[in-house]
Amino acid sequence: MEALGSSVETRIVTYPVDRALGYAELEALVRAALPTDRPYVVLGESFSGPIAMRLGGGRPAEDPPVAGSPAGLLGVILCVTFAKNPYPSLGRAGLWAANFSVNSLPGWVRALFMWGTWATERARQESALATAAVDVAVVRHRIAALLTVDATNALARIRIPTLVLQATGDHVLPRSATEHILRTLPTAALAEIGGPHLLLQSRPAECAAAVRQFMETLQLRGSSAEVRTASCLSVNGDLDRRGRAASSPSP
Repeated sequence: MEALGSSVETRIVTYPVDRALGYAELEALVRAALPTDRPYVVLGESFSGPIAMRLGGGRPAEDPPVAGSPAGLLGVILCVTFAKNPYPSLGRAGLWAANFSVNSLPGWVRALFMWGTWATERARQESALATAAVDVAVVRHRIAALLTVDATNALARIRIPTLVLQATGDHVLPRSATEHILRTLPTAALAEIGGPHLLLQSRPAECAAAVRQFMETLQLRGSSAEVRTASCLSVNGDLDRRGRAASSPSP
C-alpha cells in the first residue's frame, strides 16, 4: 500500500490472531471496516480473495438487505487468489489436511514457497515473526475454510470492473485457480507480474503501478472527481499471516 504514494493514509484492521474465524465471520469484520464517506476499490489477496468476491458480487437478489455490492464500491482487485478450493486433492484429505500445521515446516521451506528468490533476508525475518504470532488453531481453521469455500457464484455476479493480479512465479497457488476466475468472470482484466506468491510484498512498485492504472480506467468510466477521492481497501492475509484491511485515501 505504501508504494501507491507517500500521500496515501492507511487505516489497518487486523484479523484476530487468536480466534478461529471462518469466512463468514471475517467477511462481517471487513464489511464493518468499509469506508462510508467516499467511493473505494477493494483488493483481496490470497486467502482473502473470496471475501473480496462476495463484496463485489453481493448476496443473491432474494436476500434484499445485503443484495448487490456495497454502496461506494467502484471496483475489485483479486491478487494471487482463488474462488474455490485450489487443491481439490487436499479436499479429499479432509480432516488430515485441516490438522496439518504450516508452522511445522522449516522456515526455509516456507520462504521458498512464499517468497521464492525475490525476498530479502529482512523480509523473510519479518514474515517469520508475523507467522509466529498466529495461533496454530487459527491456521488450521483457515485451512479447513479454504478446503470448503466456493465463492464462484458471488464472482459471477460481479458487475463492476475487476482486475486480477497473477504472480508468474507463484509456487503456492496453481494457475488453474486464476483460470477458473477468468472463466467465471471473463470481463476481468489480467495483469501478470513476475514474482512469488507474496506478490504485493516482493513486487510493491509493479503492483502499485497496476493498481493505479486500474483506478485510472475507473476514472474513464465515471466522474474524475469521484475516483480522485476514492479509497483502496486492501484485504490481505495468507493462512499463517496476520490478515488486514487497509483503507487508503488516494491523492
